[in-house]
Amino acid sequence: MNNEFKHSQGHDNGELNIPKLEWKHDRGAVFINISGAWLISCNERPRVLRRWDSLLKQGTDATVFNISFDDSLVWDTSLVVFLRGALQEFEKQRKEVNFEQLPHGINKLLKLSKIGKVAKEKSEIEDLTEDIEKFANDLPNYFVRPVTFIGAVLISFTELVSGKSEMRWNDFIDSARKCGASALPIVTLISFLTGLTMAFVGSVQLEKFNAKIYVADLVSLAMVREMGALMVGIIMAGRTGASFAAELGNMKLNEEIDSLRTFGVSPISFLVLPRTLALFIMTPLLTLYADIVGILGGLAVATSVMDFSAIHYFEQTQSALTHMWEIYSGVMKSLFFGLIIGLVGCYKGMNSGRDSASLGKAVTSAVVVSITFIIVTDAIFETIYSYLELR
Repeated sequence: MNNEFKHSQGHDNGELNIPKLEWKHDRGAVFINISGAWLISCNERPRVLRRWDSLLKQGTDATVFNISFDDSLVWDTSLVVFLRGALQEFEKQRKEVNFEQLPHGINKLLKLSKIGKVAKEKSEIEDLTEDIEKFANDLPNYFVRPVTFIGAVLISFTELVSGKSEMRWNDFIDSARKCGASALPIVTLISFLTGLTMAFVGSVQLEKFNAKIYVADLVSLAMVREMGALMVGIIMAGRTGASFAAELGNMKLNEEIDSLRTFGVSPISFLVLPRTLALFIMTPLLTLYADIVGILGGLAVATSVMDFSAIHYFEQTQSALTHMWEIYSGVMKSLFFGLIIGLVGCYKGMNSGRDSASLGKAVTSAVVVSITFIIVTDAIFETIYSYLELR
């Protein structure tokens, strides 16, 4: 064992303008003494760091490291950074470190940095538990806020009927144009491809029974009963519902909604009602349009692939749609789909956070929740239709 301090520098003249690092080994322990000037501007620090690496290699058999200082120590944050790195290295090697003999300021800073790291690790370990606890605490809001919002919308609609609403009809017309005419291109494309796909798939199966002519029945009934309203609902949820959430969420982020309340204007009547009402009216119209385009998609397959005449296809379609209820059933569902999309999109926008990340989550949530409610509502309607023998 060498009980004498080993100097990291070759200076024995007592100079205080360089950092010094001395150590000695004693019975499985290493005693480290820090002195000199540990400053950011010091050019001798790289040499000390190289000597420190050699100390770690020599002290691999040691289990305890004691760090102390003498009165000549002059330091700034560079010493704290160095010691923090040393402590992290010791922690990786599972060495015991005693730095209580360091200056009070350094000791306090090292403890704070260690506490901060422990807190961070703790939050990562308990992240799932905290999320579950937060969800349990916010669970009442998941029921209270939507009910309150729907109640406010109903009150605003009652005021609109009685002529006391603050809704501007220009806003309604502008929202109707964005929900209706602006959505025609994407609705046309999706509906046409849906009818075309159903005709292709149906023709393959019906050909086995030599009944390809019934592909017109398949496409027309599927479009007016189910696919027309469902595809329009999904399209509007991803297009218009997300737009509503983004617009209102951005207005909340910019405190425009708070400004409306300050001036005594109801945000529900001024912002939510015209958008929801426009989507409620335009969705059934788009559904009827989608039904027609989907049938035309089936016609394209029938005339180009199965060699049917257009007159024969339309006659078969007319014989399939003998009851107007077939059309009304899909339109009725689309009314509820439009109402769901409008309410969910506006609710998510009105209740988004006040930062960009929360706004993005609100937009995503608006689309996901709208599509989920659309599928659930569609299943409920089909169950009711079957129970009432309307199919």
